[in-house]
Amino acid sequence: MKKSTDKNLPESSRNITWELNHSIIRDSYVDLIKKLRRKPTYDEVSEDCNLSTQTIKKHIDTLEFDPLKHPLRILSDDVLISIANSAKKGSSASQKLWMQICEGWRERHEIEHGASPSLTELIKDYQEQEKSNKKGEDASGTSK
Repeated sequence: MKKSTDKNLPESSRNITWELNHSIIRDSYVDLIKKLRRKPTYDEVSEDCNLSTQTIKKHIDTLEFDPLKHPLRILSDDVLISIANSAKKGSSASQKLWMQICEGWRERHEIEHGASPSLTELIKDYQEQEKSNKKGEDASGTSK
């Protein structure tokens, strides 16, 4: 349903206005997430953009951060910067995380088996045990 004020505007101007408002609202939404550290309310975005709450609701319902599917992913750059700053200050956890994220580093775990018997040896021992159990049963005349 179109607003009465939209009736006076040609179709191309309505699209331009929509796109302009959408861009303003998207930028405000992201800035408020960073500032408030939470999802902003319609009223907070409305106040920040100087647009009506009704307009904000219409736009936020259609907001997309493609290719960033989740709105908080827009903060990824800030998170990476924080990790880098923390790593520079000597945080070994941040240094490790930086290497994993940015350099593709992975920890390798090696398992040493030492003197454990091989699978072949285990199978051979099992077969010998089965043979001796059968011989014992045959000699006593009992069966399982």
